[in-house]
Amino acid sequence: MKVMPTRFNMRTADEQLVRAAEALCGGKLVGLPTETVYGIAAGLAQPAGLQALKETLNIQNHPAWVIHVSSADRISDVVSHVPPLARRLARGLWPGPLSIQLPLPQADVERLVELTGRQSAGEIMVDGRVTLRCPEIEITRQIIDLAGELVTVVGASGNQLVDRAENLPPEIHRQLSVTVAGPPPRYKKLSTLVRVTGHQLEILREGAIAQRVIRRLEDTVIVFVCSGNTCRSPMAAGLASQILAERLHIPVDELPARHILVRSAGVHAVGGMPPAADAVKVLGAMGTDIQKHRSAPLTDDLLRRADMIFTMTQAHREEIISRSPTAREKTFTLDPDGDINDPIGQGEQVYRKTAQRLEKLIRNRVVEMEL
Repeated sequence: MKVMPTRFNMRTADEQLVRAAEALCGGKLVGLPTETVYGIAAGLAQPAGLQALKETLNIQNHPAWVIHVSSADRISDVVSHVPPLARRLARGLWPGPLSIQLPLPQADVERLVELTGRQSAGEIMVDGRVTLRCPEIEITRQIIDLAGELVTVVGASGNQLVDRAENLPPEIHRQLSVTVAGPPPRYKKLSTLVRVTGHQLEILREGAIAQRVIRRLEDTVIVFVCSGNTCRSPMAAGLASQILAERLHIPVDELPARHILVRSAGVHAVGGMPPAADAVKVLGAMGTDIQKHRSAPLTDDLLRRADMIFTMTQAHREEIISRSPTAREKTFTLDPDGDINDPIGQGEQVYRKTAQRLEKLIRNRVVEMEL
């Protein structure tokens, strides 16, 4: 069973990419650059290549091969159910110097055996887990993708780690079928290694990516946005917190412990304003307390941290995208069929109808969320 390439094919790829991919599929060794070290790659379905890799780099005992993938989407080639936390880390830090270790259910073990063979699968797994990484160097990702099978890359080392192809020890260079040149490593440290088990994150090795960066990505951040952040968006955030807690069968105040943060902000908000009295009253009758809310402007930091941004109108969405084009793929109007108008100054009945509409829309959205 092959892992099918997503972007490249043998007819259109550069000749060097083709030669390198064919070498990996033929059980040969290939020198590839990464952002941390210069590495030696082998196809994980090729026993001859893995044996050559062991002999060339004098790898003994359990090699614990790290699977290198061409994109975050490729995790599912190995792990059928990827925890949302792992997906967030991959989405935020891949391609880059982060290695993610995940448990492998028995069905996935059987699929890994099918992909690589029983011996290779046993050398990939450590205590029922596999480790995956997506290197930053584009040509390396292209070759991995073009090969169409699982690949491992190990730092080329003699007496010390090698930073580029021209510095390979001669005895290692002679064993390579193809040597791909690339830029020198951006980082002076190895990749950071994390273990994700369900909702839990353990940092096994702090490397090129600092622990504080990892921890900031640990949470799912859901943001609701309106204009002044005193009516619609705080109502939506309060209702969303209640609905998410119901879905997870936990109290609202335990959401942060499950790494779920619900926030609201305004594109034109003045900080520190209390919520509208009618908003407090209507939501209170629905079992949601937003009395402690204080308005806050939408900041660049919140835009960066957010996993999902829901706006009350199309104009809000357009303003966010104009301000931060990279937020386009995660910013949506809460109601895809139309704007949610501001109820301010229109009385309790309009607030009640707005709250009921928000609740219905948020329940529909929550069904789509991976938590």
